[in-house]
Amino acid sequence: MQRRSSQYYHDTNGVPLEDGRTHHVGVAKGEVANRIVLVGSSSRAVTLCSLLDGAPQFSIKSHRGFETYTGTFQGTPVSIITTGMGGPMMDFAVRELRHVVDGDLVMVRLGSCGGLSPEAVPGAVVANTPGSVRIARNFDATFEDESDANYVISQRRAAPDVALAQRLAAELARDCDVVYGLNASADSFYDAQGRVDANFRDCNGNVLERLRARGVASVEMESFYLLHLAAHGTRIRAATCAIVAANRGTGAVVEKD
Repeated sequence: MQRRSSQYYHDTNGVPLEDGRTHHVGVAKGEVANRIVLVGSSSRAVTLCSLLDGAPQFSIKSHRGFETYTGTFQGTPVSIITTGMGGPMMDFAVRELRHVVDGDLVMVRLGSCGGLSPEAVPGAVVANTPGSVRIARNFDATFEDESDANYVISQRRAAPDVALAQRLAAELARDCDVVYGLNASADSFYDAQGRVDANFRDCNGNVLERLRARGVASVEMESFYLLHLAAHGTRIRAATCAIVAANRGTGAVVEKD
């Protein structure tokens, strides 16, 4: 019996496609709107879908954990897409969505974060009008002491589209307590965000102090990557905000409903 042969995907040195669908996000042309809301969690996507004009006209869950819902909000086409956690997942999303959407692309991230400034209390929303920096573990460091060299903070911030960021903050302020502040996206939830784990030699005791010295109000793992890619992409406007789940200084945590 002759075995049928087929390729796993096409264009391994570009944006890989499987039968016209992107390899990770799992979407094809015509399935995603030009206005996109990016969220981390599936539950947040479901909540946002309840605000659409009706049930999503298109939905798909990819084998890599992305969820896409496309419908209309007040008559305007919009897609709500889950990205999961971290920079690599955001990179998949931005690049593959740009590949399948023609024309101008507007992307807004509604995330969650830890608050660093005193004003960033649980339940408040930090609007990243100044943009975001990035902090990452330095794998060339020895981690023998609390050296600044252990974690690298980018000198250049990734900036949002100014008009979009201001519009987003103004709309949020109608119903939320909004803090306007710089964000920091970390390459992990633990060491680069200053969490202490006795099982590992992270030497990160000065991480939060260094971020506060840079004027950082919030810390999470995705916004820098979205803003950076938008600034270096083709016809992409982006802005980010995040609700504070906990204040890292006071230890206060948002209450469950």
